[in-house]
Amino acid sequence: MKNIWPAVAVFAVSIASLSLGNILLKQGMDRYAEMAAGGVGGWPAWLKVPQLSAGVVLMLVQFGCTLTLFKWGWDATVVIPVMGLSYVAMGFLGRWLLGEPVNAMRWLGICLIILGVFFVARSGAVTNLPGSSR
Repeated sequence: MKNIWPAVAVFAVSIASLSLGNILLKQGMDRYAEMAAGGVGGWPAWLKVPQLSAGVVLMLVQFGCTLTLFKWGWDATVVIPVMGLSYVAMGFLGRWLLGEPVNAMRWLGICLIILGVFFVARSGAVTNLPGSSR
């Protein structure tokens, strides 16, 4: 049996960094808009909003995780849909950290995403795993 736990860990880091990165970018752009409305725009404003830089760093972490999964032989038709779990995290984080409303229709969509990820994960579409021979 192949060891999938390294990939599960990379998927988890990727989903978490994508979700938190999006939250930070949203918070940062809201703050940037306030500063720009106050007459401070461009790079000076960007440099004074740490959420933007932190959000970009987290997006780079997510990008690195995706590249790692591809390097390990995971199919794009599995990696990208599983990243859809970030929508689930965004539902919770958006409500909790941003105070955004998440109505029943959005929760239904999130449940459908979870169901879709379940089917994709069960498809067994892994061509190579770390530590296994191809």
